[in-house]
Amino acid sequence: MSESDPILDAIESKQLPSSFAELFSPIWDKSLSRFNTQESYTLDFKETIPLVFSDEYGIGIVRLALALHNSYGGVIVFGVKDRSQNIVGVSEIFDIEIFNRLLSDVSNTKLHCIVKTLEAPVEPKRQIAVLLVPKRGIAAPAVLTRDVGKYGPGTCWIRDRHEVLIATDQHLPMLYSKRSNPPDRTSDALPYPVHRSLPPSPATLHQFVSRRNLMDALWHWFVLGDQPRLYLDGPGGSGKSTLAFEFARVLAEMGSDVASKQGDRVDYVLYISGKETEYNTQAGKEQTFLLRQFGSSTEQFAQILYHSGFLNEPDLGSLSDEKLDEMLSELFDNFSGLIVIDDIDALTRRKVDTGEEQLLIKAVQAAKRTRLLYTLRQPPSHAKRSAVSVPGLDSSTELPDFLQTCCAQFDAPMPIGQHIKEIEIATNKLPLLIETIVWSRKFSGDYVEAIRAFKERGGDGARKYLYQREYDRLQEGKSRQLLAGACLLGEPVSFSTLASLFQFTRDQLIDAISESSVVFLVATENEKGETLYQLSPPCVPFIDEVSKGISHYELLKRKVEHLKSINVRMSPREAAMFVTLDRMVRKRDHVNIANICEAIPSGDLVLENPRIRAIMGRAYAGLGPDYREKARQCFRHAESLKYLDIFMLRSWFHLEINSGYGLDEAERLCRIVIDDEHMSPRYKSEFWGKLGSCRYQRSFSYISLDSVRAFTLLRESIKAYLESAWIGRSLRMSSSETVGWMSKPIRQLVSWAGDDFEQLFMLLEELSEQKHDVDIEGIEAFLELFLRAQVPKQKRQRERLKGLCSRSINRISRNKRPLSANKGFETVVNTLEALQAKLQELK
Repeated sequence: MSESDPILDAIESKQLPSSFAELFSPIWDKSLSRFNTQESYTLDFKETIPLVFSDEYGIGIVRLALALHNSYGGVIVFGVKDRSQNIVGVSEIFDIEIFNRLLSDVSNTKLHCIVKTLEAPVEPKRQIAVLLVPKRGIAAPAVLTRDVGKYGPGTCWIRDRHEVLIATDQHLPMLYSKRSNPPDRTSDALPYPVHRSLPPSPATLHQFVSRRNLMDALWHWFVLGDQPRLYLDGPGGSGKSTLAFEFARVLAEMGSDVASKQGDRVDYVLYISGKETEYNTQAGKEQTFLLRQFGSSTEQFAQILYHSGFLNEPDLGSLSDEKLDEMLSELFDNFSGLIVIDDIDALTRRKVDTGEEQLLIKAVQAAKRTRLLYTLRQPPSHAKRSAVSVPGLDSSTELPDFLQTCCAQFDAPMPIGQHIKEIEIATNKLPLLIETIVWSRKFSGDYVEAIRAFKERGGDGARKYLYQREYDRLQEGKSRQLLAGACLLGEPVSFSTLASLFQFTRDQLIDAISESSVVFLVATENEKGETLYQLSPPCVPFIDEVSKGISHYELLKRKVEHLKSINVRMSPREAAMFVTLDRMVRKRDHVNIANICEAIPSGDLVLENPRIRAIMGRAYAGLGPDYREKARQCFRHAESLKYLDIFMLRSWFHLEINSGYGLDEAERLCRIVIDDEHMSPRYKSEFWGKLGSCRYQRSFSYISLDSVRAFTLLRESIKAYLESAWIGRSLRMSSSETVGWMSKPIRQLVSWAGDDFEQLFMLLEELSEQKHDVDIEGIEAFLELFLRAQVPKQKRQRERLKGLCSRSINRISRNKRPLSANKGFETVVNTLEALQAKLQELK
């Protein structure tokens, strides 16, 4: 009998005996009246019971309980000095209900501890409190879900001998195992045998660097997950194969104590690869992968059977597909295990059947539990919920350790400070590229030179290995154009900018971004919350080189030059063309402009110049409805390159508003001018008036369907005209024309409102919420029409009108303090007060 057996029996039964001797007799020294053992995996001594669990000592007990629960369970004995093991006793009561509730509140587990007070065999008589912490079953490790003292959410503790440690990836096998016995308890039972067949590690580094979160995801999937298969996806060089291999290796070593929540044990662990090439960091070149084991689904199935012991080597190529299928069913029905299939997309790229569905069906239907782990570069579109992405290294936790390990193996100095940041940016924290830079440091004067060489020609081999196969599978048109444009732009740009630049439809651009984003494009958000897209820094040299071979590259390059600077110098031919067309458009010689433009061959660089296209659009717009679409194409091209010419915008606006279906586009053009800080106030005033016209026209399409929306549009129309007049007056421009146009929506508002006077008052109150006064001539025109309405004959309606006057007077006076400084609104208030007095006289 081991001295720890009574404690382990109590943990197993989740019960504490009623006497001291039943639990502690093997570790109690009667002659010295003290315990004769040190703290262990399952035993801890504490001198006092915590009064609260919010101070440092109380949090320490919470931490200890969660660590014991995660490990092998255990007992905490209160009333014992942990150094001398002498009993000092306790007088307080351990509040187990509060403690259990606290554990459930701060963690992801419903932990139920029990406590018992026992009388110790010492003189004078003393009592100890024994807290039993049960062992966690086959379940997710207990982690914090909120802050507890200095520890944050996600913290996971384990018990290691007498210490409580924060769990790292090296503890994951124990955390996800059955934890049958603590390491300090010997067992005569032989470990459960696990068959394994693993190749040499695919990693360049001899020491595996922690990828804690990813490794935890693999363990959770294998032990607790319901999905028979999982995909590790990520860009080349991110460490997918190394991660899968390390998981398989550790599982094979620990497999004798690993079981699923259904009780299945691990019988075998296999790792096979379809990888065709690998990158040799030290040689700086891509080379054939000599350990490749399959090139088709048939070969893959044969390799699984061979490495599991179901097939002899001479029979590898001789069995029929039917026989292989039968033997796979036999394997899956009789044994549980893990099959790692590395680089499965080597088959996908060649459009060869990968065998994934056949293996999945067998895994689902089999009597035993088989798990399939695949690695590939692109996320599986058919199984997104069964995929874990492998990104670059984490800057704070993984990158420092990886650099240190890499430098130690390559005998290179450790980078410091800014050099680490530059390595991060240049490599996107991909392990393969980091290895390339650190290796090249051996032959460079410093890291500045090593990084520069990598960005130029030194990293070409690595970049080609990482990106060529992904680039080859892209659409010939849209995706490659997108990457070329992003490379030429050289800065983060918005979705709308990309759409304008390439003239793709929304769906086409979304597809191109989606296809390119995993490997080539990265997305960030600006301060406005807008998503911006740019190339991932490591792939920039590669995309820059391969893009030169796409069709129309020079056209795209010229277009981007115009986009980046509308003042880009014109070629002599472009300048001559621009002068000619500009002279002709001033004379309204639209027909000859169209003839000249039609003669320019498609693909001519002249057509990329936004100034020339703007003039072409104005000419087409002047030729009538038949040329409307050509005009739009020219205007959109110029706008996509950030060229906004007021003459173009006027022509475009009139084209849209007269088309009968272009109100949305006409309003958008108004907003472009109004919102552009570089546009002069004169133009803003003009387009505020145009916006008023748009909203007036739009109101008629709503009046029979949604009267609330129709009234809102009319009020917005009047407010737009008043804004136009206000800006014009500040420029000492006459507002009479604007006021004349405004009379249309005013009359319509009065007509539609009828007895619903509130619509008119709502307009006045909304105007008072503006930051400035209202144009006095414009508001007087409104008030004049307002006052022409007949005074209600019924007293109830007159009283309502008086109430509306009072409400508006109060709101305007409150919003525009002091009223005397806002002459337009002072006029409004005076008018409403006069109306009130008139209504009062009619009593």
